[in-house]
Formats: sequence, C-alpha cells, structure tokens
Amino acid sequence: MEELPKIKLPEDYTPSEDEEYMSVKQLEYFSSKLQSMLAELEKQELEDSAYYSDEDSGSEKLIQRRKDRKEKIKEALEKIKLGTYGYCEGTGEEIGVERLKANPLAIYCIEEQERLEKEKNVYNTED
Repeated sequence: MEELPKIKLPEDYTPSEDEEYMSVKQLEYFSSKLQSMLAELEKQELEDSAYYSDEDSGSEKLIQRRKDRKEKIKEALEKIKLGTYGYCEGTGEEIGVERLKANPLAIYCIEEQERLEKEKNVYNTED
C-alpha cells in the first residue's frame, strides 16, 4: 500500500465516532500518538542505560517489557501503513475509535477481548 498523505491536524483534533472510520485524519491522529509513545519509550531507554548497569538484574524485566511494548507500537504503525489498523485481529470487525483512543495498541474489539479472557479463565491458559 502507498504512503498515507501527510496532513496537518488541528491541535485540538480527536477522532469521533461520527467520522468515517479510519479516515486519513483518524489514521494520522493514531500514527502521531503511536510515534509519540515510541519516542517516549526510546527516551526512557536512554535515561535508563545511563542509570542502570548491565549487571542490574532488577531492570531486566523492565527492559523486556519496554522491548515488547516497542514491538507492539511498531506493529501498530505497520498496520496503519497496510490499512489494517483499527480492525479486530479475531473477527475483522472495527475495534472502535473510543477504544483505540484509550488504548492505541488494542488489537481486539471488546467482544473478542471478552471472549478471549473468558476462554483463558475457563481453560486457565497462558498467552
């Protein structure tokens, strides 16, 4: 898929349920939000590398969580490029603007997320 046209969003813009779902404006909004999240994580990594030594085992879990989160952000940004961002990985349904505003890394619609959590509890399975 080709690159999305770059648009300048008004500073006070937030996506609305009244707009076309995953319009250029909405995709630009979420792309910007995800890029900010990625930049913040990278900034924290730099600060931590100056603070923690390599032998500091307490920071290993934190470092791994940040790596995982960075990977999820990069995957979400790639989905924006591919045109699949905002759609449930389980059902293909729209995840919903409000859910994505609350969690731009959401990959499931609420119904599918609830079904997966219920299944996990019933079968006591780990991800």
